[in-house]
Amino acid sequence: MPSPSLERRSSGGLRVWIDPGALQAGVLVAFSERHGGVSRAPFHSLNLGGRAGDSPEAVGANRAFVAQAAGFDVERLALTRQVHGVELRRAAPDAGGMVGEADGLVTDQAGVVLGILSADCAAVAIAGAGGVALVHAGWRGLAGGIIERGVRAVEPVRAAWVGPAIGACCYEVGDDVVQAWNRRGLPVADSSHVDPRRAAVAELRTAGVPAVASLDECTACGDNFFSYRRDGITGRHGAFISPL
Repeated sequence: MPSPSLERRSSGGLRVWIDPGALQAGVLVAFSERHGGVSRAPFHSLNLGGRAGDSPEAVGANRAFVAQAAGFDVERLALTRQVHGVELRRAAPDAGGMVGEADGLVTDQAGVVLGILSADCAAVAIAGAGGVALVHAGWRGLAGGIIERGVRAVEPVRAAWVGPAIGACCYEVGDDVVQAWNRRGLPVADSSHVDPRRAAVAELRTAGVPAVASLDECTACGDNFFSYRRDGITGRHGAFISPL
């Protein structure tokens, strides 16, 4: 697989980030932004999350838009009920829809699309000889080692991709978070700020991942992504990976 990278592409008024080199090598990787959908405020507009109060019809339409733009079958999209833990589930060959409560998914089945939804937490896509994994890496998941678990599930790993997340510039936390990260050996910005993207990349390197691409954009600073810290009630953007 070539060195991982992420390129922004526009399709029908919405924008997704993909890795064209990975696609040629047989792995689809994509991250969605927040604009170009049909959801109304406060979920405007490309909200993919169905748990915050948005119209199910709008969420379904938005998921179909993203699937078309990224090039996958929305009927084979597997999602979980994310709970800020470290549990991973294996998606079945006929996976589609919700597959249970977990914060990570694994598959080695061609065409199965793993999805993670977020609005400040990092989503980390991992490709290896054992298949692909996708994990939801919030501060608890990072402290609990969810990225290492994702790596071990598909090793030897060839590449990984870290999606957009809130940056240390906007992510003020309490002593409990800093202490939990210190116990894990994760980098912290200072005594009250942490950076999930930086920590995710560090975890991947520590786990032996040879090549990592990171979408280095703070979700809370700009308007390209959803941010729970900034907006409270809001939508969710998505991360996706699938073996082809």
